[in-house]
Amino acid sequence: MTIVATGSMSLVDLSDARQLQAFIGSSQQRQVIYNPNGGAYTPNYASSNNVLTPQLFIAGNNTDIASQAKSIKWFYQTNSSGNYTEIIASDTTYTLGTGSVKTLTIKSNVLASNNSMTYMAEIVYTDPGTGFDVTTKAEYEIVKVTNGSNGTNGTNAIMAVLSNESANVPADANGTVSSYGGAATTISIFNGATDDTANWTITQSTSGISGTASGTPANRTFTTTGMSADVGTVTFTATRSGYATITKIFTVNKTKGGANATSYWLSQSVSAIQMNISKVYTPSSITFSAFAQTGAGTPSAYAGKFVIAESTDGSTFTDKYTSASNESSKTYTPTAQSTSAIKAVRVRLYQAGVTPSATNFIDEQIIPIVADGQTGQAGADAVTAVVWTPEGNVVRNSTGSVKATVDVYKGANQVTGTAFKWYVQDSTATTSSGGDSDGGNGWRLLNSTTNFGVTGYTTDTITIPASTIPSVESFKCVVTYGGVKYSDVCTVVDVSDPYVVTVVGTNTFKNGQGTVTLTAKVFQAGVEIDAAGTMFSYIWSLYDANNVKNTTWNTTGSKTGKTITVAAADINARGNVVCDLDKA
Repeated sequence: MTIVATGSMSLVDLSDARQLQAFIGSSQQRQVIYNPNGGAYTPNYASSNNVLTPQLFIAGNNTDIASQAKSIKWFYQTNSSGNYTEIIASDTTYTLGTGSVKTLTIKSNVLASNNSMTYMAEIVYTDPGTGFDVTTKAEYEIVKVTNGSNGTNGTNAIMAVLSNESANVPADANGTVSSYGGAATTISIFNGATDDTANWTITQSTSGISGTASGTPANRTFTTTGMSADVGTVTFTATRSGYATITKIFTVNKTKGGANATSYWLSQSVSAIQMNISKVYTPSSITFSAFAQTGAGTPSAYAGKFVIAESTDGSTFTDKYTSASNESSKTYTPTAQSTSAIKAVRVRLYQAGVTPSATNFIDEQIIPIVADGQTGQAGADAVTAVVWTPEGNVVRNSTGSVKATVDVYKGANQVTGTAFKWYVQDSTATTSSGGDSDGGNGWRLLNSTTNFGVTGYTTDTITIPASTIPSVESFKCVVTYGGVKYSDVCTVVDVSDPYVVTVVGTNTFKNGQGTVTLTAKVFQAGVEIDAAGTMFSYIWSLYDANNVKNTTWNTTGSKTGKTITVAAADINARGNVVCDLDKA
């Protein structure tokens, strides 16, 4: 079952049940780096506690209402498997907050004996319009990344990373933004494998965008609150005595409704260039390609101008190649390391037929060079699985498809997995029903009988049709390498207009007699669709005044169809009828 929208009607006061979205914020990064050379954890939760803060929003509203929750409970799961365990009291590992927003403070290195920990906040909110309690959940995963045990280390690389390189915010045809949710980013600066952010001075400069700066050190995080242009940028500048200045740019784009827009983007043949200790590249060259797509049309090659640059410090780039004429792809061979010790290659795409400049810039990709340092006897390399979407993670207007692929790295080298399992996120799936112990609770295993149109689920790459993506959907891959299983998750998005379900009909009875007829109408972009009732399955449920589902209503506990009738005998004083829209 794939529920894509829900509508409701109170049979007393006409109130509709609200749609809630829950998130978990954190005071520390979720990747904990463990260095076996000395047994150090970065960050060290024992000295720098990680405070998890639940956040709750009503769909379409930017106000955090977590402080209005009736109750908040915390649970944890180890290594992405098994059942969740509730944290019922503070102890040496956790402190449960006592404020109106019940936080969870992690105050020990919980990853000392685990590779990952998943925390879940269960929030119960009483809808003021209906008096019903609504339960929603959010998950937050922390992962341990282990360095190999090495001899004498080489010179550490200095690299800055944004938690969010770019974000899209929904806007109407006039450019009015409905929500800035998710339009935030945090800069982290690494000295080798060590988070060195606290030793840098960070400043922000904005263009076409406004927001709030926060974090430690100051100005580390930017949260968008407004935009005066269709594309806004925030430039982070980090300085430290004795080090080169680092610059990173965060971009926020308005996604406007109305006429079909044409989007342009860059794609590269690999996500990283590997360099072995002999300074040999794999692959020896990289191919950049440009694409364009109008509305829900088929993507096609786009001939523009390429500017390719190299960096020896990971932040300052020097141009090495500029297109002499329009071209849709370019194969580039990086400068040999014996000539110039480069750390990254950057490609920028500009509009066709013009001289590249800031006014006609379209897209940018940075390809890091992953290198082994000059070391002594190398220890065991960490093995990591990375799930990514090589052709982008967005479908439009419920058409087309996206691909997700898993790469496995052993140290800096890509290796080949021997077995693959793919899962789709589903809160109703458990390890004993719909899923398995490898995927864990909340993940439904894709197979020959349950795949929702997804293909390739036993290989390293799956193709996901738009019909499987109601709005935002997450997929997990569990890959086997060397007899050990590794996993990672990616998220894909359907940016089509959402479905809105409105229940129409009379909602009152007289003297406990009679019936009412209710009809579910589905709207998209303000226009009614599925008037005939053939596009979706309509599943109706009935709840009493205490928000308890009537499991014997209509014998099975539910009714189906675009139009139904409710008898006065079904209602005791008041009730709420809910219609779920199923696109399975």
